[in-house]
Amino acid sequence: GFLVKENDPDVEFSVRNVQVRAGYVLHIGVMEGVLRTGDIVQLNIDEERRCSVMKNHTGTHMLNFGLREILKEADQRGSLVAPDRLRFDFSAKGAMKVSEVKQVEEIVNKMAEKNGEVYDMNVSLAVAKAIQGLRAVFDEVYPDPVRVVSIGVDVNQLVEDPMGPGASTTSVEFCGGTHLKRAGHIGKMVIVSEEAIAKGIRRIIALTGTEAVKAQHKVDLLEKSLLQLQKDVDEGLKSKSVSEKELTRQIVSFDDEVSQSLISYWKKDELRSKVKKLKQKMDELDKNRKAAVMTEVVEEAKKMIEASPNQKFVVHEFKADANAKALDAAMKQYKALSPETAALFFTVDQSAGKIVCMSCTPKSSIAAGLTANGWINEIVPLIKGKGGGKEASAQATGTNTGALKEAMDIATKFAGLKLS
Repeated sequence: GFLVKENDPDVEFSVRNVQVRAGYVLHIGVMEGVLRTGDIVQLNIDEERRCSVMKNHTGTHMLNFGLREILKEADQRGSLVAPDRLRFDFSAKGAMKVSEVKQVEEIVNKMAEKNGEVYDMNVSLAVAKAIQGLRAVFDEVYPDPVRVVSIGVDVNQLVEDPMGPGASTTSVEFCGGTHLKRAGHIGKMVIVSEEAIAKGIRRIIALTGTEAVKAQHKVDLLEKSLLQLQKDVDEGLKSKSVSEKELTRQIVSFDDEVSQSLISYWKKDELRSKVKKLKQKMDELDKNRKAAVMTEVVEEAKKMIEASPNQKFVVHEFKADANAKALDAAMKQYKALSPETAALFFTVDQSAGKIVCMSCTPKSSIAAGLTANGWINEIVPLIKGKGGGKEASAQATGTNTGALKEAMDIATKFAGLKLS
């Protein structure tokens, strides 16, 4: 906020931080003009920011309680309360399960729904420490008297019956900060992350108020998009109107969007699990398609051999979508069934902009001057590729798919000259 000198609005102190030290309230910030001892100032609070901070501060207390309910032994190790988020560090033996994070979030939101009053009172430190179930920061030094903040249970009741169950059923902490009047004023809490920051220390980042509403709205949009994507995949595969590669690209793109979205931690996991099933579906289809292509290529190679057994050389394109394994399978057929034939095979994937070629040459061809690597090297510059190998076998990949016909012509002429 701002401290403005009375009757002189040009004299302004912009408050960036406030600390209480030894009974003094210290305002830290930037001065414009001059203020002197005895000057009267008007305090102008940034109410929107203050309200957001209050929501997140009360939210940390509610989160602390939720963690205690689920993890039992979790102790606070630090926190940050900002206008747009809250950060809470706590001790833990390991990572929380997604289901545990969801349970904590649900506990906090149930507290918000109950809308209990947020009580606060200064209490003798000795009396306050006697309250069973009260939470305090490990190794923190507290003043005497100390301020006790309780959600839904009057502090007077806790003081009168410190051994009672009151503090174990709700959030009760030592705290000197600014808070809401009721728990429901946080709106909703959304836990967006849970991660390790050091050995035995975990960190949760959560949203409340308007930021939580934004996160929920994003979830709603993502769920609608996922339903549409599932529909598009089913219809695309059925009608063949969209290529499998395009559908896979859309799935990967959506998965990236989910990963980068600031949404509920458990909701993100739920969405990604559904996306994973779509990926698995496409992977299985791709696996089956490649197996079918492999079978087709092998059968085609066998028919070619039957038609022209042990011809001097063959240059051929297989419709295998740049599948090098399929070319290798065809090459093995020639090595086994037509061992005296030198072979150079091509396959192209136009959508990926990839061309693959593979060659093998028998000893008789090598003796005549046609080596597999020499053959490949003749067409590598044309297909804008890289490759290599030995005299008996070589391969290359390139990006100039439009040069396929010319590359096959050059390969045919080169082999013809060597083996003439």
